[in-house]
Amino acid sequence: MNARALDERLFYRDPWRSEAEAVVVTIERDDSAKSGQVRVLLDTTIFYPEGGGQPPDVGFIEKARVVDVQEIEGQIWHFVEIPAEAEGDMEKLATEGLRAGDSVHLRIDWRRRLYHMQQHTGQHLLSAVLERDYGIHTLSFHLGTEYCTIDVSAKNPADLPLEEIEAKIDEWITRDVPVRIHYCPPEDLSSFRLRKRPPADEAVIRVVEIDGYDWSPCGGTHVERTGQLRALKILSLERYKGSVRVYFASGTHALELLRKTYEETKRAALLLGVGVEDIMSRLQDNIGKVTLFERRAKRCAQRLAEAEAKLAFSQAAPDAVLEFRPEDEDAERGTGLVKAAAALGRAAVALSLSDSTVVVQVVQNAGSPSLAELLKEKMAALGGKGGGSPTFFSAGFSSPDTATLFATYAKKVLETGRP
Repeated sequence: MNARALDERLFYRDPWRSEAEAVVVTIERDDSAKSGQVRVLLDTTIFYPEGGGQPPDVGFIEKARVVDVQEIEGQIWHFVEIPAEAEGDMEKLATEGLRAGDSVHLRIDWRRRLYHMQQHTGQHLLSAVLERDYGIHTLSFHLGTEYCTIDVSAKNPADLPLEEIEAKIDEWITRDVPVRIHYCPPEDLSSFRLRKRPPADEAVIRVVEIDGYDWSPCGGTHVERTGQLRALKILSLERYKGSVRVYFASGTHALELLRKTYEETKRAALLLGVGVEDIMSRLQDNIGKVTLFERRAKRCAQRLAEAEAKLAFSQAAPDAVLEFRPEDEDAERGTGLVKAAAALGRAAVALSLSDSTVVVQVVQNAGSPSLAELLKEKMAALGGKGGGSPTFFSAGFSSPDTATLFATYAKKVLETGRP
């Protein structure tokens, strides 16, 4: 960035400014503009261009909607939507208030700008606490629409004491200290203890300072005091490519997330019939009961499958392949039936129409071909997906009719021993 560019960038001089006047320098179409768009160059702008991990501002130039802002070769281009009737006719753009040489009114989406400012300053404060107090470096930053992330140099999420980190951040927010902006030159870059290296190709380096605690080269928009962050909440941690990814939210958005979470927690407590403070104990008790019921249900299902297999065995001809069609039940039920049949020494096929799945089981027999060899080609021909072991095969299909065709085929193959 050069000094002339700084004068043109009102979003740096006053990031709280949501409206301004400017003059249209030029309007043009080129390969960087999508169909139905033109790009507009202004003599000055409040629209922040995408960069440094921060998305662009959106809003309006007169009546024309600004959908993207990009810095291209040192110039800030505003990509605006144009009406269909103006496509191919630059003169008609004047009806949208877009004509080279005219003064125009600019208006940004202020909620989006404030969100970006609070998230970006929140990231600086979070990264500063991790760096200064714990020696954990920030490797990358992403500013999203629902949450933000930083990837940090820790190897394990357990290395980050969340309550302690959040308490330190809250202390800085409560103190409401200044967030200062420095430009080098005229200031001396070497006088700042930078948290990360500055860009090497910039004539003017912009440094964001959190009141004698953190200095970081940055081209984004920021709040003026830490108290304007209002809150910062670390949402979760996860291992990511040998480092740790930190999910967080700042500002008004963080408070809204906390409010929604608490409202959902109250509703959950009401359903459980307890107070909010007793949710965990009630859930643990319920989970224990559910686990016990699931074990009992599994034993009952196994005994039922064994009984049905024995009944089918007693009614079938010697060496016949047993066939099951459990009504309104899924492949898990079919699997229990064919395994129970195999335990009795019989091959079996189960067709589950509810999820269009076929499972096949044969008795282990040396020298017998694998079920995959017998069935995989037909399954693929019918558009199915699946697989299994030499003695067990499961296939899912897009419709009950296709699954029925495959089940009939599988039974025939098992009876004849060949496709």
